[in-house]
Amino acid sequence: MSASETRLRIENEILARQERKYSEEEQANHLMNLLMENYPLLSASVIALDPEGGGVSVFGQRGLSGHFIKEMYARKDQPLIAAALKGEVEVAGNDARAKSPGFRLEHDYKVLYAVPCRLQGGTLGVFVVDSMHPDLLTQETRQDFLAYARISTLFLALRNLKGKVSRVPDVDMVTGLFTFKFFHEVLHREMTRGKKFGHSAALMFLKVRNLREMNEVYGHVPADKALAEVAARIRSSLRDVDYVSRSGGNIYVVMPGTSKTDAQKTAMKIVEGMNSSPVGQGDVYLKLAIGIAVFPKDGDSEKVLIPHVESMVHESMRKGGNAVSVFKE
Repeated sequence: MSASETRLRIENEILARQERKYSEEEQANHLMNLLMENYPLLSASVIALDPEGGGVSVFGQRGLSGHFIKEMYARKDQPLIAAALKGEVEVAGNDARAKSPGFRLEHDYKVLYAVPCRLQGGTLGVFVVDSMHPDLLTQETRQDFLAYARISTLFLALRNLKGKVSRVPDVDMVTGLFTFKFFHEVLHREMTRGKKFGHSAALMFLKVRNLREMNEVYGHVPADKALAEVAARIRSSLRDVDYVSRSGGNIYVVMPGTSKTDAQKTAMKIVEGMNSSPVGQGDVYLKLAIGIAVFPKDGDSEKVLIPHVESMVHESMRKGGNAVSVFKE
Protein backbone atom coordinates (compact mmCIF):
# COMPACT_ATOMS: atom_id res chain seq x y z
CA MET A 1 0.00 0.00 0.00
CA SER A 2 1.38 3.42 -0.96
CA ALA A 3 1.94 6.24 1.52
CA SER A 4 -0.94 8.25 0.07
CA GLU A 5 -3.26 5.25 0.39
CA THR A 6 -2.17 4.75 3.99
CA ARG A 7 -2.93 8.36 4.86
CA LEU A 8 -6.34 8.23 3.15
CA ARG A 9 -7.25 5.03 5.00
CA ILE A 10 -6.27 6.53 8.37
CA GLU A 11 -8.14 9.77 7.72
CA ASN A 12 -11.27 7.90 6.64
CA GLU A 13 -11.20 5.66 9.70
CA ILE A 14 -10.83 8.61 12.06
CA LEU A 15 -13.60 10.59 10.36
CA ALA A 16 -15.94 7.59 10.37
CA ARG A 17 -15.53 7.32 14.15
CA GLN A 18 -16.90 10.85 14.53
CA GLU A 19 -20.38 9.42 14.13
CA ARG A 20 -19.97 7.52 17.40
CA LYS A 21 -19.71 8.81 20.95
CA TYR A 22 -15.95 8.93 21.35
CA SER A 23 -14.36 11.76 23.28
CA GLU A 24 -11.77 13.94 21.58
CA GLU A 25 -9.07 12.34 23.75
CA GLU A 26 -10.18 8.86 22.66
CA GLN A 27 -10.08 9.95 19.04
CA ALA A 28 -6.60 11.43 19.44
CA ASN A 29 -5.32 8.27 21.12
CA HIS A 30 -6.80 6.12 18.35
CA LEU A 31 -5.11 8.30 15.74
CA MET A 32 -1.77 7.91 17.54
CA ASN A 33 -2.30 4.14 17.62
CA LEU A 34 -2.91 4.06 13.86
CA LEU A 35 0.27 6.04 13.28
CA MET A 36 2.29 3.61 15.38
CA GLU A 37 0.86 0.70 13.37
CA ASN A 38 1.52 2.23 9.95
CA TYR A 39 4.80 4.14 10.37
CA PRO A 40 8.11 3.01 11.95
CA LEU A 41 7.72 5.20 15.05
CA LEU A 42 8.99 5.04 18.61
CA SER A 43 6.18 7.28 19.81
CA ALA A 44 3.44 9.58 18.54
CA SER A 45 1.87 12.22 20.75
CA VAL A 46 -0.18 15.38 20.94
CA ILE A 47 0.81 17.74 23.75
CA ALA A 48 -1.95 20.19 24.66
CA LEU A 49 -1.50 23.71 25.97
CA ASP A 50 -3.49 24.60 29.06
CA PRO A 51 -5.51 27.62 27.78
CA GLU A 52 -5.65 29.17 31.26
CA GLY A 53 -2.70 27.95 33.28
CA GLY A 54 -0.06 28.02 30.55
CA GLY A 55 1.13 24.48 31.32
CA VAL A 56 1.05 21.42 29.08
CA SER A 57 -0.66 18.04 29.23
CA VAL A 58 -0.61 14.88 27.15
CA PHE A 59 -3.78 14.92 25.05
CA GLY A 60 -3.14 11.75 23.08
CA GLN A 61 -0.15 9.41 22.86
CA ARG A 62 1.24 6.01 22.11
CA GLY A 63 4.75 4.86 23.00
CA LEU A 64 5.24 6.97 26.16
CA SER A 65 5.23 5.44 29.64
CA GLY A 66 3.13 6.73 32.51
CA HIS A 67 6.30 7.37 34.51
CA PHE A 68 7.72 9.57 31.76
CA ILE A 69 4.48 11.55 31.41
CA LYS A 70 4.42 12.19 35.16
CA GLU A 71 8.02 13.44 35.06
CA MET A 72 7.23 15.62 32.06
CA TYR A 73 4.52 17.43 34.01
CA ALA A 74 7.02 18.18 36.77
CA ARG A 75 9.59 19.71 34.40
CA LYS A 76 9.44 23.48 33.97
CA ASP A 77 11.94 23.71 31.10
CA GLN A 78 10.93 21.81 27.95
CA PRO A 79 12.98 23.05 24.97
CA LEU A 80 11.40 20.69 22.45
CA ILE A 81 7.86 21.81 23.28
CA ALA A 82 8.90 25.47 23.37
CA ALA A 83 10.56 25.20 19.95
CA ALA A 84 7.63 23.31 18.41
CA LEU A 85 5.13 25.89 19.67
CA LYS A 86 6.96 28.45 17.54
CA GLY A 87 7.14 26.42 14.33
CA GLU A 88 8.02 23.18 12.57
CA VAL A 89 10.90 21.22 14.14
CA GLU A 90 12.87 18.55 12.27
CA VAL A 91 15.81 16.81 13.93
CA ALA A 92 17.70 14.31 11.80
CA GLY A 93 21.16 13.37 10.55
CA ASN A 94 23.97 15.12 12.43
CA ASP A 95 21.72 17.65 14.15
CA ALA A 96 23.27 18.25 17.60
CA ARG A 97 19.82 18.63 19.15
CA ALA A 98 19.34 14.85 18.88
CA LYS A 99 21.91 14.48 21.70
CA SER A 100 20.15 16.96 23.98
CA PRO A 101 17.77 15.50 26.62
CA GLY A 102 15.64 18.62 26.20
CA PHE A 103 14.99 17.78 22.54
CA ARG A 104 13.55 14.34 23.03
CA LEU A 105 10.55 12.80 24.66
CA GLU A 106 11.25 9.38 26.19
CA HIS A 107 13.56 7.79 23.64
CA ASP A 108 16.85 8.25 21.90
CA TYR A 109 16.03 8.57 18.20
CA LYS A 110 17.47 9.13 14.75
CA VAL A 111 14.60 11.29 13.50
CA LEU A 112 12.16 13.59 15.29
CA TYR A 113 9.42 15.71 13.78
CA ALA A 114 7.24 18.21 15.67
CA VAL A 115 4.78 20.81 14.47
CA PRO A 116 2.44 23.25 16.26
CA CYS A 117 -1.29 22.55 16.28
CA ARG A 118 -2.67 25.91 15.17
CA LEU A 119 -6.18 27.12 14.46
CA GLN A 120 -7.23 30.63 13.42
CA GLY A 121 -4.02 32.20 14.70
CA GLY A 122 -4.00 30.38 18.04
CA THR A 123 -1.66 27.57 19.07
CA LEU A 124 -3.46 24.76 20.89
CA GLY A 125 -0.63 22.27 21.27
CA VAL A 126 2.13 20.31 19.57
CA PHE A 127 2.17 17.14 17.43
CA VAL A 128 5.35 15.06 17.90
CA VAL A 129 6.66 11.81 16.37
CA ASP A 130 10.08 10.18 16.69
CA SER A 131 11.71 7.17 15.04
CA MET A 132 14.87 5.12 14.71
CA HIS A 133 14.30 5.04 10.93
CA PRO A 134 16.86 7.55 9.51
CA ASP A 135 15.03 8.01 6.20
CA LEU A 136 11.53 8.52 7.60
CA LEU A 137 11.16 12.20 6.82
CA THR A 138 10.58 12.24 3.12
CA GLN A 139 8.54 15.05 1.63
CA GLU A 140 5.58 12.68 1.46
CA THR A 141 5.71 11.57 5.10
CA ARG A 142 6.13 15.17 6.27
CA GLN A 143 2.92 16.02 4.44
CA ASP A 144 1.27 13.03 6.09
CA PHE A 145 2.33 14.17 9.56
CA LEU A 146 1.13 17.71 8.86
CA ALA A 147 -2.27 16.28 7.93
CA TYR A 148 -2.41 14.24 11.15
CA ALA A 149 -1.40 17.34 13.13
CA ARG A 150 -4.32 19.24 11.57
CA ILE A 151 -6.72 16.45 12.56
CA SER A 152 -5.29 16.57 16.09
CA THR A 153 -5.78 20.34 16.11
CA LEU A 154 -9.49 19.90 15.39
CA PHE A 155 -9.79 17.46 18.29
CA LEU A 156 -8.02 19.92 20.59
CA ALA A 157 -10.32 22.73 19.45
CA LEU A 158 -13.45 20.63 20.02
CA ARG A 159 -12.25 19.65 23.48
CA ASN A 160 -11.54 23.28 24.38
CA LEU A 161 -14.90 24.43 22.99
CA LYS A 162 -16.80 21.83 24.98
CA GLY A 163 -14.84 22.82 28.06
CA LYS A 164 -15.77 26.46 27.61
CA VAL A 165 -19.43 25.63 27.10
CA SER A 166 -19.52 23.38 30.15
CA ARG A 167 -17.78 26.05 32.24
CA VAL A 168 -20.24 28.82 31.42
CA PRO A 169 -21.25 29.65 35.01
CA ASP A 170 -24.67 30.37 36.41
CA VAL A 171 -24.82 33.86 37.89
CA ASP A 172 -26.65 34.80 41.08
CA MET A 173 -29.29 37.40 40.15
CA VAL A 174 -29.03 39.36 43.43
CA THR A 175 -25.26 39.85 43.67
CA GLY A 176 -23.94 39.11 40.17
CA LEU A 177 -21.58 36.55 41.72
CA PHE A 178 -21.26 32.98 40.50
CA THR A 179 -23.45 30.24 41.97
CA PHE A 180 -22.41 27.64 44.53
CA LYS A 181 -22.30 24.95 41.82
CA PHE A 182 -19.64 26.91 39.96
CA PHE A 183 -17.62 27.28 43.17
CA HIS A 184 -17.21 23.51 43.41
CA GLU A 185 -16.24 23.24 39.74
CA VAL A 186 -13.59 25.94 40.11
CA LEU A 187 -12.22 24.52 43.36
CA HIS A 188 -11.88 21.05 41.83
CA ARG A 189 -10.16 22.48 38.76
CA GLU A 190 -7.69 24.60 40.74
CA MET A 191 -6.83 21.74 43.08
CA THR A 192 -6.26 19.42 40.12
CA ARG A 193 -4.05 22.04 38.47
CA GLY A 194 -2.22 22.64 41.75
CA LYS A 195 -1.39 18.94 42.13
CA LYS A 196 -0.10 18.81 38.57
CA PHE A 197 1.97 22.01 38.53
CA GLY A 198 2.67 22.67 42.23
CA HIS A 199 0.40 25.73 42.51
CA SER A 200 -1.25 26.85 45.74
CA ALA A 201 -4.82 28.11 46.05
CA ALA A 202 -6.35 30.06 48.92
CA LEU A 203 -9.92 29.40 49.98
CA MET A 204 -11.89 32.17 51.71
CA PHE A 205 -15.39 31.72 53.14
CA LEU A 206 -17.42 34.74 54.24
CA LYS A 207 -20.55 34.42 56.35
CA VAL A 208 -22.83 37.45 55.97
CA ARG A 209 -24.27 37.99 59.43
CA ASN A 210 -27.52 39.83 60.34
CA LEU A 211 -28.95 39.22 56.86
CA ARG A 212 -31.97 37.37 58.27
CA GLU A 213 -32.66 40.18 60.72
CA MET A 214 -32.58 42.74 57.91
CA ASN A 215 -35.01 40.61 55.89
CA GLU A 216 -37.39 40.35 58.85
CA VAL A 217 -37.24 44.02 59.87
CA TYR A 218 -36.96 45.86 56.55
CA GLY A 219 -37.99 43.30 53.93
CA HIS A 220 -36.28 41.51 51.07
CA VAL A 221 -35.67 44.50 48.81
CA PRO A 222 -33.47 46.49 51.24
CA ALA A 223 -31.79 43.26 52.39
CA ASP A 224 -30.99 42.24 48.82
CA LYS A 225 -29.66 45.72 48.11
CA ALA A 226 -27.38 45.56 51.16
CA LEU A 227 -26.19 42.07 50.23
CA ALA A 228 -25.40 43.25 46.69
CA GLU A 229 -23.38 46.14 48.14
CA VAL A 230 -21.35 43.76 50.33
CA ALA A 231 -20.75 41.46 47.36
CA ALA A 232 -19.55 44.40 45.25
CA ARG A 233 -17.09 45.43 47.97
CA ILE A 234 -15.71 41.91 48.23
CA ARG A 235 -15.37 41.64 44.46
CA SER A 236 -13.57 45.00 44.25
CA SER A 237 -10.97 43.81 46.80
CA LEU A 238 -10.08 40.74 44.77
CA ARG A 239 -8.05 40.14 41.62
CA ASP A 240 -9.61 39.48 38.24
CA VAL A 241 -8.36 35.87 38.42
CA ASP A 242 -10.19 35.16 41.70
CA TYR A 243 -13.58 33.42 41.66
CA VAL A 244 -16.46 34.54 43.91
CA SER A 245 -19.67 32.56 44.43
CA ARG A 246 -22.70 32.99 46.65
CA SER A 247 -25.20 30.65 48.28
CA GLY A 248 -27.73 32.27 50.62
CA GLY A 249 -25.82 34.28 53.20
CA ASN A 250 -22.47 32.64 52.40
CA ILE A 251 -19.85 33.84 49.93
CA TYR A 252 -17.06 31.57 48.69
CA VAL A 253 -13.80 32.76 47.15
CA VAL A 254 -11.17 30.68 45.34
CA MET A 255 -7.86 32.53 44.90
CA PRO A 256 -5.49 30.67 42.54
CA GLY A 257 -1.77 30.93 43.25
CA THR A 258 -2.32 32.83 46.51
CA SER A 259 -0.44 32.36 49.77
CA LYS A 260 -2.06 32.39 53.18
CA THR A 261 -0.42 35.73 53.99
CA ASP A 262 -1.76 37.40 50.85
CA ALA A 263 -5.23 35.95 51.38
CA GLN A 264 -5.24 37.30 54.94
CA LYS A 265 -4.20 40.75 53.71
CA THR A 266 -7.11 40.72 51.26
CA ALA A 267 -9.54 39.66 53.98
CA MET A 268 -8.32 42.41 56.31
CA LYS A 269 -8.83 44.94 53.53
CA ILE A 270 -12.45 43.77 53.23
CA VAL A 271 -12.92 44.00 57.00
CA GLU A 272 -11.44 47.50 57.16
CA GLY A 273 -13.86 48.64 54.47
CA MET A 274 -16.83 47.15 56.32
CA ASN A 275 -15.74 48.79 59.57
CA SER A 276 -15.12 52.22 58.08
CA SER A 277 -18.33 52.27 56.03
CA PRO A 278 -20.98 49.90 57.47
CA VAL A 279 -23.63 48.41 55.19
CA GLY A 280 -27.19 48.24 56.51
CA GLN A 281 -30.26 50.17 57.49
CA GLY A 282 -31.55 51.59 60.75
CA ASP A 283 -30.17 49.53 63.61
CA VAL A 284 -29.29 46.50 61.50
CA TYR A 285 -25.89 46.29 59.82
CA LEU A 286 -24.36 43.39 57.94
CA LYS A 287 -21.17 41.88 59.33
CA LEU A 288 -18.68 39.44 57.82
CA ALA A 289 -17.23 36.39 59.58
CA ILE A 290 -14.30 35.30 57.38
CA GLY A 291 -12.34 32.04 57.37
CA ILE A 292 -9.20 31.23 55.36
CA ALA A 293 -7.26 28.06 54.55
CA VAL A 294 -4.82 27.24 51.76
CA PHE A 295 -4.39 24.25 49.43
CA PRO A 296 -2.33 22.09 49.72
CA LYS A 297 -0.75 23.16 53.01
CA ASP A 298 -3.99 22.99 55.01
CA GLY A 299 -5.53 20.12 53.06
CA ASP A 300 -5.01 18.41 49.72
CA SER A 301 -8.68 17.49 49.16
CA GLU A 302 -12.05 19.19 49.48
CA LYS A 303 -13.01 16.83 52.31
CA VAL A 304 -10.10 18.12 54.38
CA LEU A 305 -9.81 21.74 53.23
CA ILE A 306 -13.45 22.86 53.38
CA PRO A 307 -14.05 21.83 57.03
CA HIS A 308 -10.91 23.74 58.00
CA VAL A 309 -12.20 26.90 56.35
CA GLU A 310 -15.65 26.45 57.89
CA SER A 311 -14.13 26.06 61.35
CA MET A 312 -12.37 29.40 60.86
CA VAL A 313 -15.69 31.03 59.91
CA HIS A 314 -17.16 29.77 63.21
CA GLU A 315 -14.12 31.15 65.02
CA SER A 316 -14.72 34.56 63.45
CA MET A 317 -18.39 34.41 64.47
CA ARG A 318 -17.28 33.84 68.06
CA LYS A 319 -15.08 36.93 67.82
CA GLY A 320 -18.07 39.04 66.77
CA GLY A 321 -18.24 42.04 64.43
CA ASN A 322 -16.27 41.89 61.18
CA ALA A 323 -13.52 39.35 61.83
CA VAL A 324 -10.94 37.16 60.09
CA SER A 325 -9.62 33.79 61.26
CA VAL A 326 -6.84 31.88 59.50
CA PHE A 327 -6.31 28.17 59.83
CA LYS A 328 -3.10 27.28 61.68
CA GLU A 329 -1.34 23.98 61.05
